[in-house]
Amino acid sequence: MKYLDELLGKHESLAWRGELHLAVSGIEFDSRRVRPGACYVAIKGFREDGIAFVGDAVARGAVAVVSVHPPDAAFPQVTWVQVKNDRRALSAMACRFHDDPSRRLQVIGVTGTNGKTTTVALVQQLLGAGATAAIGTLGMNFAADARPTKLTTPEAPELFAFMADAVRAGCAHLVMEVSSASLSLNRVDDIAFSQAVFTSFSGDHLDFHGTMENYFEAKLSLFKKLGSDHWAIINGDDAMGPRIIRELNCRYVTFGFSPQADIRPLKHQFSMDGIRAVLQTPRGKIELQSRLLGRFNLMNIMAAVSSALVKGVGVDRISAALAAFMPIKGRANIAHAGDFLVVVDYAHTDDALENLLRAFREITRGKLVLVFGAGGSRDRTKRPRMARVACRLADRVVVTSDNPRQEDPQAIIADIVAGFDPDFTAYRAEPDRRAAIGLALGMAVAGDVVLIAGKGHENYQIFKDRTVHFDDVEVVRELLGGRHA
Repeated sequence: MKYLDELLGKHESLAWRGELHLAVSGIEFDSRRVRPGACYVAIKGFREDGIAFVGDAVARGAVAVVSVHPPDAAFPQVTWVQVKNDRRALSAMACRFHDDPSRRLQVIGVTGTNGKTTTVALVQQLLGAGATAAIGTLGMNFAADARPTKLTTPEAPELFAFMADAVRAGCAHLVMEVSSASLSLNRVDDIAFSQAVFTSFSGDHLDFHGTMENYFEAKLSLFKKLGSDHWAIINGDDAMGPRIIRELNCRYVTFGFSPQADIRPLKHQFSMDGIRAVLQTPRGKIELQSRLLGRFNLMNIMAAVSSALVKGVGVDRISAALAAFMPIKGRANIAHAGDFLVVVDYAHTDDALENLLRAFREITRGKLVLVFGAGGSRDRTKRPRMARVACRLADRVVVTSDNPRQEDPQAIIADIVAGFDPDFTAYRAEPDRRAAIGLALGMAVAGDVVLIAGKGHENYQIFKDRTVHFDDVEVVRELLGGRHA
């Protein structure tokens, strides 16, 4: 049995009305999920204030309300606690409700603009999927338990409930994507990280953070959580790596192509069949073969290898696990292999797009045909930057819709096209994504590669008034009559 006063602790409460030593059956911030006996934490969000849904929560059986607002006389039947920071309280209460499960796991947090999803999956494979839980863009999973998520890093009640289940299932490790938003919004405040991995830093999410400095400070806060017994894994090739290192109070290891990196390739080869490399590491050389494609994936592999070595995984096991690792849905996936290749990838920032294009430029004998757009109601500043990358590195470009959301697709395309060099004319604009993919496929000849970027694993498209099923891989195979590898 959990009691409200124990869940609140000593620091969260400013004022209250009603009985604090009150048994509660759960912690919820979404009134629709409230069950009899639950405590409803009314989060003051950016678009809506949870205070507006107190009536719904009480009607569903909430016995307590936690809010930044003072007690409301309209709801005398429930205990009401006023707190200074509702999101901070939500995290602390969810952690205590589930008996602080992160302290019974070795938790590895992976943060960075790009590379998080693949790195998390690689670390899980290297540590042993049977004993390692994972959380990220593609969902939460351990052993035979897989759950979808709406957010890269879910809200605290969902996080701690999953961690508690992972502990009960016998997991020893948890590797998770840690988004900048989750750090800024206190979702991971009460997670005890033993290791943090920095993959990369480039422009994104400025609609949320406002400035690049704010965005970076959010990422940096994960590493400031680490103590002297912990480890940081740092991309030594990234310009922000040294700045993170200066702020560390823990041990660290670097990875990258730089000769100064602790873990680096002595030799490497990229092809359409994957990656072959020999890594120099503090534990000796590691020969690896991987089905993953491109230079950026070798960076992801080195990040994961660094994490695993720190955890004591042997070099032979690392080599075997990398050889067995299957490509992740939506991350440089081959949708068609014939006279020309079609690849679907999640790249939706200028840096990710540049990494993708450069990687395939290294292994393509023909032209690169690129299909991409930009998400609506998100950071607009990256649209012209993505355009500059596209016209510099692709031979032909089709600009289309991603998830327009509340914006006019044509207006998003106009923002992108405005970023093209004035003398770049090898592009077409087609707002219908299916038609745009068809245009790109029609441009390809033997030896070419068609890169379809932006949506990756997503099987939907979000418009202002509806969400429809849309899967880039499915569309490619339908348009090519089912011919694929």
